[in-house]
Order: sequence, then C-alpha cells, then structure tokens
Amino acid sequence: MKNAAKHADNLRSLFKKLLKEGKPDPRPADLTPLRALVMGILSFDTTDNKANQAIKIIDDVFVDINELRVATELEVIQIIGPRYPQIEQRALMFRETLNQIFEKEHTLSLDRIKTLGKKEVRAFLKELPEMTPFVEAYTMLIGLESTAVPVDESTLAMLREHDVVEADSTIEDTQKFLEANLKADEIYDFHFVIRRALFNRKK
Repeated sequence: MKNAAKHADNLRSLFKKLLKEGKPDPRPADLTPLRALVMGILSFDTTDNKANQAIKIIDDVFVDINELRVATELEVIQIIGPRYPQIEQRALMFRETLNQIFEKEHTLSLDRIKTLGKKEVRAFLKELPEMTPFVEAYTMLIGLESTAVPVDESTLAMLREHDVVEADSTIEDTQKFLEANLKADEIYDFHFVIRRALFNRKK
C-alpha cells in the first residue's frame, strides 16, 4: 500500500479516537464457529441490531442451523424479511456455504477445523462458495478467537474517509493492511469500535 507509514498513523489515531467513545463489550463467548459464520452472513453492511433481530427469528423458526441449510432461498427471504439489507445474497450464502460445509465435513459442524492451523482454517473458509472476506474473518475472530479483521463495504468506506487506506484499496487489501498493523490483542476491540461507530451513524 502506498504511504503505508502515514496510513498506519491514521489507523492508530482513528482507533484511539473510537476507543475514547467507550470500552468495547466483551467478545461473545457462546458462539460456535458455525453459529459465528451464520452471524457473519447476517452482519456485513448492516447494523448489529438488525443482525441480532434476524438471528432471533432464525432461532424461533428453525430447530437448528441444519433446518436453515435445507430451507429454500425463498423461505429464508420470507422468514427474515424481504426488506432486510441484501437478503437475496445472504439467502444464497446460507444455502451454498452451509451445504458445502455439510458435504465436506459429512456433518453440519466446523468443530474439526478448530484443530487445524490458522492458515489451514482460513484456506478452508475462503474456499467455501459465496464466501466473503468479512464473513471469513468474522468466523475466525468471533467463532475461533483468531486474529482476523472483518472488513465489509461499510468499513472500507469509513476507513477511506479517515485516510486509513487509499481511495482505490480493495476489501482484501484493507484486511491485509489492518491485520499487519494491529496487534493481536487489539483486533477484537478494533472490530467492535468500528462496528459501533457504523451502527451509531445508521441510527
């Protein structure tokens, strides 16, 4: 990335500013890797409030995530609601991603990947159909407590606005930059405060 030192300084400044707005909530402790993946699919480019409402609907309607896997895209759209942001893409991701996990693992679980190294886990997740950098990193960070930074279009726009990355930086470029310039014990806090700032903007 061009002007890497300047962007790293801007990253530190933005992070410090957002931390002053309040301490991050604790990392969720009850999410399995599979449930974190589902939450990641619900969370990109929308608020945590909407994602939490959607997962509650899913829990109320479906017995388990396997029932979500076998539901049609139309059923998912109708259940979560056609006005949910990018619901068609999310419904497709549920079908394709969950079915591929089931085929690869012969069960709908990601518990096996907890025994793998970080590079192997990331490679496994990135190879899943319809996977995005945000969902992959969200699963790593929240479901596996690993060092990965979820970046979606909303996050990228905010970082561009604060000159943390170049105007032409991609999501993938931005994710690599953040992971190289944040300490391991900072990544969850950074993710939280960025999400909080984006949520407050969208109130």
